[in-house]
Amino acid sequence: MQRLVLSSFLALCLALAMARDTLALTSVQLLAAPYHFNYVTWEARNLPSKWLHLLFTYVAPYRQTRETSLAQMEEYFRLKGELAGVQRDLTQAAALAAETQADLEGRQRELQRRLQKLRPYAEEALESLISDALREEGIPPQLGKAIFPPVDIAMVDLPTYLITSPRERIQREFSYLLTPDMPPSVRAELENLILQQVDLSAIVENIGGISTYPAIIHSNDLRFALIIASHEWLHNYLFFYPLGRTMFKDSDVFSLNETAANVFGDELGNRIYSRLTGKPEPPLPEPSASTAPCPEDQFCFGREMRETRLRTDELLAEGNIEEAEAYMEERRQVFLGNGYYLRRINQAYFAFYGTYADSPASVSPIYQQLLEVRYASPSLAAFIHTVQSVSSYQEFLEIHQRLTS
Repeated sequence: MQRLVLSSFLALCLALAMARDTLALTSVQLLAAPYHFNYVTWEARNLPSKWLHLLFTYVAPYRQTRETSLAQMEEYFRLKGELAGVQRDLTQAAALAAETQADLEGRQRELQRRLQKLRPYAEEALESLISDALREEGIPPQLGKAIFPPVDIAMVDLPTYLITSPRERIQREFSYLLTPDMPPSVRAELENLILQQVDLSAIVENIGGISTYPAIIHSNDLRFALIIASHEWLHNYLFFYPLGRTMFKDSDVFSLNETAANVFGDELGNRIYSRLTGKPEPPLPEPSASTAPCPEDQFCFGREMRETRLRTDELLAEGNIEEAEAYMEERRQVFLGNGYYLRRINQAYFAFYGTYADSPASVSPIYQQLLEVRYASPSLAAFIHTVQSVSSYQEFLEIHQRLTS
């Protein structure tokens, strides 16, 4: 009951915050209106189902053992992996008009049915694993056995994400949630409309998770599901602290928030996965290692994307907008030729991925600075309790200087 009350409170806070952000429609929103993702409707449809499942598990004549819950979660992710393979085979069979198409479609429907039945139990097991780890780390406030905010996730179709940037510089300007599973042709049509009518660079991308409440996550892999769910929980947690409340203050604070969530999600998710499977926990990344090792004779995504970003910045700084756009398209063709099927590289692409300072699409020093603060902190909890109080990049730099000098 404590968890239900806390969940309701957080959902109401997030719904009001998101509703306030969309009262005044911009030109971009008007163009994207046919594909608008209605958060309030989604919340009304999904949060009660979470409550009902939770209540059922408490009033049922018997409670599942932890072993049973974990087995259901593992079966869920095994079936997710199998479904991904069937969908790849189905795409190929449809293209070739193969006779196996009908059988594959039947297998796809059967897997989807089994996954739908297992999903609430897999979600609950993930929530329990992360909640236990958070309590052990000593990160969130606790009310009895309940933590705040409660870990609450939904493994359903994620909305897509529209990001825009001015053409003359790389800067995240507008971002909106759109309907899930937008076909590539529809995405391209919307992006072109925004370019032609509003003169903004735009891109519609898939995302791995979003901090609604319940947080929506998507992964076919247990380890990455733990990482993504931990990442999104931190966003909900930071909502009640300066770093979360000032997230949209400027691009640096936004990047601090997102990149801190990446650092946190990687560490906590990998720690839980290691304890669950017995596999070694990966070490923390070294602050001095700016990029992964990359042999000179190989095409490495990180190195090539960073080169693309730096040259694009140079061209835009010189005022050569059309040349920069032509260059980004040339580079996209290079990535395609090396097996990276990027649909579009433009200013909005870099504005989105550059938000995450650990991405090769970023030129920000924030990731290295966060890692240095993490190394200077005695625990993951100490790291989070330090950065949660930050409300500006300057404040963070002062903390960084104090801890690392």
